Amino acid sequence: MKNYMKALSVVAFALCCAVPSFAWDQKKATLGSFDGFVERMGAGARELGRGNTGTADTATMPAAYWNPAILGFRENLNLFISGEGRQLDRAGGSLGIETKVGKRMGVGFAMLYRGDLSFDVIDDDDQTLGTATPYFTMMYLGFAYRATRRDAFGLSLSMSYDNLDISEYFEGVDLVDDYRSPMTINLSWLRQWNEKWSTSVVIRNLSFSKNLSARWTKNTSTDNTVASTEGVRPKILQVGLGYRSKIKDKPVYAWMEAIDYQVADTLLAFDPDRHLWTGRVGFEVEAIPNGTIRIGMDDLNFTLGAGYKFDIRVGKKKYPLDVNYALILESDAGLWGPASISVRGNLP
Repeated sequence: MKNYMKALSVVAFALCCAVPSFAWDQKKATLGSFDGFVERMGAGARELGRGNTGTADTATMPAAYWNPAILGFRENLNLFISGEGRQLDRAGGSLGIETKVGKRMGVGFAMLYRGDLSFDVIDDDDQTLGTATPYFTMMYLGFAYRATRRDAFGLSLSMSYDNLDISEYFEGVDLVDDYRSPMTINLSWLRQWNEKWSTSVVIRNLSFSKNLSARWTKNTSTDNTVASTEGVRPKILQVGLGYRSKIKDKPVYAWMEAIDYQVADTLLAFDPDRHLWTGRVGFEVEAIPNGTIRIGMDDLNFTLGAGYKFDIRVGKKKYPLDVNYALILESDAGLWGPASISVRGNLP
């Protein structure tokens, strides 16, 4: 009964964290640009299946994206790859590699990809000129230092590249398709309090520019015949909580994250109208040995997932693999993301 009460208290707290505020629809639009692909789509099926949560879990990959402090807890060379398909001909994927360095440090690299496979290009007369395949990538290089047996601090450097793939449809204009963002900084901390509880704090999208804001100008054409636009990423404060227990000898896990997006080009904005708050929550249970089922909610997007761990034998050596699947229902848009698969493994 004691374990059940603990589990129920975690569920109640998680649901409170996950309830979004419907008053922020206009501010959500500022997060929905092409650069927002990283926030809107998951970086791996394991984390997506439990509500897109991962910052407080030392097993999360790719750590350079989720929380670079996780790299401080690595013991092996870890490899990760994922692929994702969603409705409206959208696709994505990610990959990562990370390893331990010395006794207390870790390093990792991650790359995320998002794109549209067939995007209609329409002119001012509503005539379809053809199709484009715009895509967006973001790369992370992460470092971590484990200060104590339970604490680690992390830093990652990130930079994006996107290509709109529409310049061929603009005659007489030397349009620029591709853009590179300036380098941004992500800072993090992770503490494993005991075998049950863990917490994390991640600060994302800081910059070397004024007010530490990740803002830059995109010159749409080389001859300035098309007005330039601004690229911007909001500062993000992401706080995570993890809980591990057992119910009837079955390992169960609960993950919660509260996220604050500051949509203002200032160092700190205390005006609540300059912030968007949302939450994520996820649960998983090891239903059979090495087999896990998951459920979660990212804002109002519901997710389901499953995973299985097994070994591949090559000669006399065994290599562990963790294969995961997830699907997501994007409630606001009424769309399904039926295909998200990721594979994780490590080399001893």
